[in-house]
Amino acid sequence: MSDTPRTQSPQAPSPWKAPRGMRVLLALSLMLASTAGCARQGTDVNPGKSFANPGNAQFADAVLRDDEALARQLLAAGANPDAVDDKGQPLLQWAMKRGDRGAVRLLLALGADPARGDRDGRTALHLAAMGKTPGWLETLLEHGMSPDTPNTVTGATPLFDALRAGSEDNIRVLLGAGARLDVADRTGTTPLHQAALVKDSRAVLRFLEGGADPRATDRTGATFQDYLYGGDPKLLDVATRRDLEKIDAWLGAKGVAVKPRG
Repeated sequence: MSDTPRTQSPQAPSPWKAPRGMRVLLALSLMLASTAGCARQGTDVNPGKSFANPGNAQFADAVLRDDEALARQLLAAGANPDAVDDKGQPLLQWAMKRGDRGAVRLLLALGADPARGDRDGRTALHLAAMGKTPGWLETLLEHGMSPDTPNTVTGATPLFDALRAGSEDNIRVLLGAGARLDVADRTGTTPLHQAALVKDSRAVLRFLEGGADPRATDRTGATFQDYLYGGDPKLLDVATRRDLEKIDAWLGAKGVAVKPRG
C-alpha cells in the first residue's frame, strides 16, 4: 500500500459564507432558474429572458410576485428599480405592458422613476397616454407625475401620444390634470399642431377654446391650419364639417385669418 495521501477534489465555496448581499443573489438565482419556464396565472413572463443582469431579473421576479420584503433585500444588494430590458424599456414600463397594477404600484413605492424614458424617449406617462383606458394615467398622476412630463428624446408631452392614440378619455384626463397647451416639442410642434396633424377637429376646437395659440408656428413656419383638413369639405362627415365651421368662426371672432381649404 502506498502511503501517499489521497488528494481530495476541490469544493466550491459555500454561498452561505459569502457576503450577505451576494448570498441573496446566489440563492435567488437558483429560485429564478427553477421557475424560468413556468407560467404565472396565464402569462409566460420570464424576467430572466428580459433582463440580462441576474440581480435585476430576480428583482423583477420578486416584484411580479408582490414580494416586497424580497424586493427590498434585492435593492439593498444592488438591484436597480430602473433597470432596462432587452427592448430598451424601463422595468416600470415592462410591468405596465403586462397589465400588472400591483407590480407598478410596488415599483413606484420602491423608488422606480416614472420619468425615465425608453429607447424612443417615452416615459411611463407617455405609455399610459397611449392606453385604451385612463387607468394608468390616473395612477401615475396620483403618484405625482407632471402631465407635461417631456419625452426624453423629442420633448413632446403625453398629450401628443393621447392625440395619436385617438383617446378622448386620456386627453380629458391630461387636461383635467393641468396639461399645458403651449408646450412644444423640439420641432416646435404644439398640441394644437398635433391635433391638426391627426385630423382631430374636436380636439382642435377644444384646444383653441382652452387657450391654445392659433398663430403658433413650428420650425417649418406652419400653423395648425396648414395641417388641418384640405381637399373638398363635402367629402367629410357631417360632424367634422360642423367642427371646421366652428373653428373658422372662432378664428374669425379672434381676428385670425382663415386659410382657404380645397
